[in-house]
Amino acid sequence: MLKFPIPPEYCLIINAFNQADSLRGAAVILGMDPPALVRKVQKISAELGYLQKVGNRWAVTESGRRVAQWTDEVLRSQSELAQEKSALRISSFSWLAEEVLIPEYHLLKQMLPAHQSILFKITATNQEQELIQSRADLIIQGHAPTDPCIAHKRVSSHPWVVVIPFAWKKRISYLSDAQIIEFLNRNPFIRHSNLNPETALGFQPRTKALLTVDGVIGLRSAVTHNEGWTVLPAMSVRHLVHDNKLIKLNLQTFIKDDVSVWWIRARKDMSAIAKTTAKWISELQLNY
Repeated sequence: MLKFPIPPEYCLIINAFNQADSLRGAAVILGMDPPALVRKVQKISAELGYLQKVGNRWAVTESGRRVAQWTDEVLRSQSELAQEKSALRISSFSWLAEEVLIPEYHLLKQMLPAHQSILFKITATNQEQELIQSRADLIIQGHAPTDPCIAHKRVSSHPWVVVIPFAWKKRISYLSDAQIIEFLNRNPFIRHSNLNPETALGFQPRTKALLTVDGVIGLRSAVTHNEGWTVLPAMSVRHLVHDNKLIKLNLQTFIKDDVSVWWIRARKDMSAIAKTTAKWISELQLNY
């Protein structure tokens, strides 16, 4: 078994003598009785030579001062580590983290306890398992969890919207809602692989989907590059709409995300933080 060349207790004693003018002063720093301390000091002096008798007082030798300096640095480092709090690990799907959570994280930071740092985990894996296997502390998702060991707090509902390339702006400028639907039926539709268009839109696009994508980011990219139109979460396109790279149509849709914060039900320490996180999301000024 590995052992410290200098016992930690001896390091503390040497450091105390480096700070105090007398044995009694060192004993006060260490919280020890002077007679008990004398026996240890004599042993340190005889075995290691880090303390020596100078007249009637014990003094730290030159090598002892180096030990004392190292000990002082270790004590400071341990004190800093003890005051640190582990990072809050928040897992979410990539577009939500990119569009909403990371740009607005500074507001959450203000609401959390001091020194609480944040680690965003952007993952496409099973997010319930992220919590259950303790790879994340919180999940932010667009629906409720299914595992009963996971608690959740629903924040709000956010709609999906119909979006078209900005290049189509002039072609739809003077169309009524009925004419816009007819216009969409004449143009390429890009389908989300997990989305039933008729359920989401209330009508079945007549144009066969020539491109099917299994994620929001891919759909968004395709529309931005003029490949066609689609239905996307409103939160996922807010910056592209603002920057005139996509157009959001004011057509009714029948699909929404119930944004929720998840945490392990047994983790009572996480309940208050989850509620704070939910409050943060609900207060974000999101312009759709």
